[in-house]
Order: sequence, then C-alpha cells, then structure tokens
Amino acid sequence: MANWQDVLGDGLAVTLELPVAASERLPTSGDVAARLLDAIAALEADSSSRSNEELPPPELTRLELKLDLLMDLVMTLLADQVPRCVEIKLSGEGIVIPAGVLPIECTRLAIYPCHWLAQPLILELNPFIQRDQHCGATWYSPDYGLREVLQRWVFRLHRRDVARRRLQSDLQDSDLIRATASTFASTSKNFPPL
Repeated sequence: MANWQDVLGDGLAVTLELPVAASERLPTSGDVAARLLDAIAALEADSSSRSNEELPPPELTRLELKLDLLMDLVMTLLADQVPRCVEIKLSGEGIVIPAGVLPIECTRLAIYPCHWLAQPLILELNPFIQRDQHCGATWYSPDYGLREVLQRWVFRLHRRDVARRRLQSDLQDSDLIRATASTFASTSKNFPPL
C-alpha cells in the first residue's frame, strides 16, 4: 500500500484480513467495544496458553466443547451475514481497504474482529480518500475512549503478528540446523577418522 500516514497516523498499524462491510446500524460505544475486544483477546490467549499447562478437569472440557459446538452452530446460521474477508491496514486512527469494497460515501463500517464470532464493531468514518487501488478513512468518533480501545486492539494484533513471525523464524532456523547437521553427519561418514 502507498503511504497512508495521513489516515493511519504515526502509531502502530497492522495489515490483516478481516470481514468488513458498510453498515446502517448505530455505532459501537467505547465501553461495548472494549468489552468485546477484551473478551476476544482473553479467549484467544487462554486457548493458546493452555497447551503448556496440565489438562483441565473433564467437566470443564465437556463444557468448553459444548460451547464450541454452540458457537459453531451460531456461526453456521449467521455465515451468510458475515461479509468476505479483505486485506485491510488498520490503526487506532483509521483504516485503509481495497477500493470498491465499500461505497465511497460509506460513513459506518462493520468490522468483524475475529473469524469465529459474528459480532461486528460498528465504527463511524470520516469521508474516504481514494488513491490508486485503495481507499482510506480516519475514524470519526466523539468518544475518545473508543480510540484508546482501537489502539489497544491494534497493539494486541501487532504483538500477535510479531510472535507468529518469530515462531515461524525459529521453526525455520531449527529446520535449517537439523538439515545442516544431517548433511554434516552424512558427509562426515565419507572422511576417514583423524
């Protein structure tokens, strides 16, 4: 994407794929957005950190499985209402999306913060600016708390992306070390001992 600093601001910005659509619903307040995004973060963090701990009691496991099935059922019923994912660039100040995804006169955006929940954030936008193949708009919100919530969300997304890239790099490094050791071991058989 071209330089969108005038839309995204000087802070952190992340690039990711999320469902977005124009919306006529009332905007999400800062308090509701904070509860939704904090709950999603807690659920996602809990599922990733549990793998290192001991197994939960069977009753809790059954309850979690029932809730997972219920969430799957709800998502199946609402799947046709969730828009398709598009690559977006998101910051606490604004958003940049591919041109043509939303009407240029769109003033409210429904953004779905995770793939397993059909609950969007409805955010108000200032007028779109179009450059080449992308459009960008700053958030319009008299609620300062909402901007803080969005900045925390972007920070969590950025931190998760950095952790994912670090893990991939570590896995590639360990694969390279194993391949090098294997190559060394197989070629060292051809040399006489010292």
